[in-house]
Amino acid sequence: MREIYRQLADAGILFFEYGVTALDAYYDEKPRPVRFVVAECSVIDLARCFSELQYPNLPYADAAFDTCEASLALRTSFAESGGAPAGAIQESSMQESSVRFLCTEDALHCEVGGSWANFRRNPQSDIFYDQGNIYDDLKAKAIPSCNTDTDNALFESAALATFHPEGYRLAKEPIPLPACTSSYFQKDLLITVLTGPYPAAGLELLKKSGFIAREWPEIALLDDVDHAKDYHPEGNGWNHTLQTFSYRKERDLVLSLALLLHDIGKPESLSREGKRFDQHAELGARRARKFLARLGFSTTTQEDVAFLIRYHMMPAALSVLPIQKTEPVITDPRFPALLELFRCDEFSSYKDPEGYYEACNAYQTIRRNMKNPYRNADGSLKSRSKRTIAHY
Repeated sequence: MREIYRQLADAGILFFEYGVTALDAYYDEKPRPVRFVVAECSVIDLARCFSELQYPNLPYADAAFDTCEASLALRTSFAESGGAPAGAIQESSMQESSVRFLCTEDALHCEVGGSWANFRRNPQSDIFYDQGNIYDDLKAKAIPSCNTDTDNALFESAALATFHPEGYRLAKEPIPLPACTSSYFQKDLLITVLTGPYPAAGLELLKKSGFIAREWPEIALLDDVDHAKDYHPEGNGWNHTLQTFSYRKERDLVLSLALLLHDIGKPESLSREGKRFDQHAELGARRARKFLARLGFSTTTQEDVAFLIRYHMMPAALSVLPIQKTEPVITDPRFPALLELFRCDEFSSYKDPEGYYEACNAYQTIRRNMKNPYRNADGSLKSRSKRTIAHY
């Protein structure tokens, strides 16, 4: 992001972060993968700065610039010490933020939406500009009011909702849905909501507005998934999914996508041999891959999310499954992220945390055995010939 801002500054273009990006900075929140910038220039001037600029015809941006994306495997590190994996998901220098540019003749004073959307920050000086007189609300961290008369009403409302656990109540009037939304719009919206402080509030607002039922029906079906109260006192599939975000420690996009989609296979799964939702992980991985492809997510992201969903039930049985079945998954660099998904899934069901810690202990034990030249992954002694080969 620094390089993008440097290119704008070198070109003599005045620019400000606006809306949710400026608010993230004000609240000292982690920046989201999609940032919003208003630039005092023409689209032609902007194109001279960025050769790979895109023009996706978005209601909130005149141009877009998407940077490289790292796989989850490159952003994951193993914990070398015992106990639960710490800091499993790490930032990568390859994972830069994408930028949505709004071009205007007056970058500081042009209106792009409601009063909250017009909040500005100069990233070079770190000075904020309160164009909508919202400073008192900012200090109080109050639920922002929402302007439902703009073309950006839905996007703005969902983004603002993520700043407050009750943010889905911010719209005093029904939020009009755009007549149609592109996959680009939907992808930006989903990323912005999922990587905010309270994604459940933004998702609930999108559901109440009717957007999820219209555009993301595979997610809307979670509301029809009835759970046994003994295992899921938090409620149905939709309520359970929202609850998982309250246990999320990192706002990593891939993990957040996996939390949202980890149970979307349940609506089409069948009860078989005592299993209420038989093969829902396999079905969910396929559904998730198709959903993410439809929104334009990279193949890398699709595969990472599908991996987490496909195996999200495995950690629960890690200590009893044969090592031949679990070793390929355990040695995958994405496994620590899988444990994070499992933790959020288990804790949101109000289960005893012992299952999660048992999975972590089993994982650490297997990892130690795999590093031991005298033992197999299951802890048994290697044959003398294999020990000799390993030694040399």
